[in-house]
Amino acid sequence: MIQGIKNSLQNFLGWGRRSRRWSAPNDFKVAFVLPNNNNATFMVEKKDPYYKLMSQRVTKKNLMTALSRALYRSCFEEDAQTLTIYMFRMIMLPENVSYVLENRTPFWFFDLETREKVEVRLNTQMIDNDKAALEISDGVWGPISVKDLDIFVNYFYHGHTRAKKWAYMSPKKLWKELLGEAPSESQEQLMVEFLCQNRTQDIVENRAKELMNSLTVRYPERIRLVDVGKYTAMLIRGKKADWIIVDSTYKTQIQKVKTYVFIHDDYLHPTDSDRRSTYHTRGGGLSFMGGQLRGPICIDNVHSNSSLGDQYAARGLALLNDNITMKLVNTIGRYVPKELKEDIDKVSRFDIPFADITGKEKDWKVIAN
Repeated sequence: MIQGIKNSLQNFLGWGRRSRRWSAPNDFKVAFVLPNNNNATFMVEKKDPYYKLMSQRVTKKNLMTALSRALYRSCFEEDAQTLTIYMFRMIMLPENVSYVLENRTPFWFFDLETREKVEVRLNTQMIDNDKAALEISDGVWGPISVKDLDIFVNYFYHGHTRAKKWAYMSPKKLWKELLGEAPSESQEQLMVEFLCQNRTQDIVENRAKELMNSLTVRYPERIRLVDVGKYTAMLIRGKKADWIIVDSTYKTQIQKVKTYVFIHDDYLHPTDSDRRSTYHTRGGGLSFMGGQLRGPICIDNVHSNSSLGDQYAARGLALLNDNITMKLVNTIGRYVPKELKEDIDKVSRFDIPFADITGKEKDWKVIAN
């Protein structure tokens, strides 16, 4: 997600392009103002060849990362002061450390009994300006310098092989390295059990579910989650249409969910020009709540292996502003009638009030498989 925002910012601002016509000037000042976040403001400057973010000199790479993280955080945090404090934390800490404070610290080891590689995430907290702590067992925190933590992440997350200090680190060795003494046999056993309870994939999915739930809190009238049989459906009230995102039976690394757009009966009489459109030649849609569901629509993730919850959330946020998204993602626009896309006053809504949909309506059977 963060990498996608970085790429979009770089393309939008023309940073790094060789073409003089479209590239950014050598010297500039620009302010990113967020009106929906109490006018939180992020200042970016360049005085060739140096960059500054909030008057702090940074590398271009760190600038883009910090700015991208702050813009992403603004989707879930409205307070301008909180966002500003968050931005300065992103500036002052190495990128790796900023990452693990939000996403926990990656660590892996080999289970000698099962001969499997166990990938886990360790809770991480700052305990001083230049020191952090990792939770390596239940309630047991090991101190680690910011410099060592940066190298630790390079080895266990980015796969750098120069970090000899952390190479082939077993749970027992990690305990001794951080706490200065070897664990007892019972402490080591409890540590391994604790680590196995914090497997990476489980944590990623749980955090993604928390993200999905947070969206319903932030947009209670525009995003809802309903249980439909064995899966969860996300309802999105876009600016032009209502949308449904559901779990997909057949998953790929870049597409684990199915996305449908709701087209009301009022728009199911295509004009001659619409008859040649892709959505019509595919045989129409599925009968649903006073109209049709068109889809599933192909919307691929930029990065592979995103969690199921992340894919729900990313599409849900994009479809809140479907009037813009359908112009940017060609596969979406094909399913929406021309009349609905071009008339700013027309919208396509479910016949049932948005807040009253429960997931138990018989119409859901059309996308249950």
